[in-house]
Amino acid sequence: MEQQTIKHVHTARILVLGDAGVGKSRLTDLLAKSEDTPTPATRRVGDCWWNVQVRLHEHPRYVWLPPTPEWTSSSSTSSPTGIEQFPRRGGVDLVPHFVEFYDLKSTLRMPREHRNRLYRHIDGIILVYDLLRMSTHDNLHDWLYQPLRQICRHRHNRMRPILKRRHVPILVVGTKLDLLTTRCLRGSGKIASQLGADEILVNCLDAKSFEHKSRNAGKLRKFLSNAIEFKLNFPTTGKRC
Repeated sequence: MEQQTIKHVHTARILVLGDAGVGKSRLTDLLAKSEDTPTPATRRVGDCWWNVQVRLHEHPRYVWLPPTPEWTSSSSTSSPTGIEQFPRRGGVDLVPHFVEFYDLKSTLRMPREHRNRLYRHIDGIILVYDLLRMSTHDNLHDWLYQPLRQICRHRHNRMRPILKRRHVPILVVGTKLDLLTTRCLRGSGKIASQLGADEILVNCLDAKSFEHKSRNAGKLRKFLSNAIEFKLNFPTTGKRC
């Protein structure tokens, strides 16, 4: 890994959206937990409007390695001189990034201009709903509209939300899996399918929900890496709201 000082580590911002009571705070606590941030005190950042937690994520970056030195083979037939050079090879470099998870404090009513100022800098969105209340799943469309509008305006230079291709990375999470008494998941997966997003069903009280090498952990790593790629490929423009 490249050696970097703290000031050179870039930050990706993730917006956590959903109705009150769906478990956003507990989910954020799980998402931000890592080897580098094992306790709430190590990952919580103070903010008057948002519950903010931060973690480190190692983003895989493909790099070209220099070609290997020339070598001489007496049996080689590919060159009259018997001198060959191995072709260029690719490698993966793990680059550390800070990831901040923003969950709006439900007891506060934030001014619209303050929300929009954050939305334009968002690099990924997590939509959260309660598996026991499918109305919270249906409401996700309403939660998504305004952030997408600001992101598209300031990152894509377009006024209308872009959903078909290259929109901001989105992850859909259904909570309270442990309380689900029937296998009927009517409606779940619908918005994830519409957005082309991965979906995770979790028990937010289970500390092993995102255990290393689990399917959930794999989907989370993929989402965070996509958010970092979005940040790099679509920087914020200088437009005002």
